[in-house]
Amino acid sequence: MMKKIAYVNPNLCDRSPGCPAIKVCPSQALSHKRAGMFSYDATMADPEKCTGCAKCLNNCPGGAIKMIPANKVQVR
Repeated sequence: MMKKIAYVNPNLCDRSPGCPAIKVCPSQALSHKRAGMFSYDATMADPEKCTGCAKCLNNCPGGAIKMIPANKVQVR
């Protein structure tokens, strides 16, 4: 079976400073950067760290995260 990893759609991400998906990720594969005094960039998933556990799916309030085949992800 093909390994699946998290992908965050930046258009659906609510950019919450207290992102619950980041908090539940056991491999610390999710992160975001501060974009201003009170704002953040969209959450990003690191394909190198993601284990495919999918815990983030149920904890993303905007439904911005989906699991995709690992071979479909481009590392930035």
